[in-house]
Amino acid sequence: MNSLYKKQKLLLVDDDAIFVEIAKRTIEKTGAVESLKVFPDGEGAITFLKEHQGEPDQIPDFIFLDINMPFMDGWQFLDEYANFVNALSKKPEIYMVSSSVDDSDLRRAKEIPLVKDYIIKPVSLDSFKKILTNQTL
Repeated sequence: MNSLYKKQKLLLVDDDAIFVEIAKRTIEKTGAVESLKVFPDGEGAITFLKEHQGEPDQIPDFIFLDINMPFMDGWQFLDEYANFVNALSKKPEIYMVSSSVDDSDLRRAKEIPLVKDYIIKPVSLDSFKKILTNQTL
């Protein structure tokens, strides 16, 4: 582990089991991750964040958020998240991660200040490394 950057806490919100498994392995290869929590929908992630909002050691540094999920999709997650983000003891960087190449999704994500960037699946090892070590993409 390079001492130039700290190990990160991640939240992966995605219902695609294959992507989640590949992402977990890829993220592990970065060597930059302390912990990774996975939720198959936005609802579980929102509940987790609300339950731990006053505990900075539990709040992730990064959230990788899918758009299309059951129960609560990525857009609904962001709407709900916006209602309590200021109560969080730490503000994670949110990256939308989607297989959608629809321009309207990309534009919509870019218009939301809470979203740092929009990444098309699959996410490469280099992309995860750059994000997690705060390098320029």
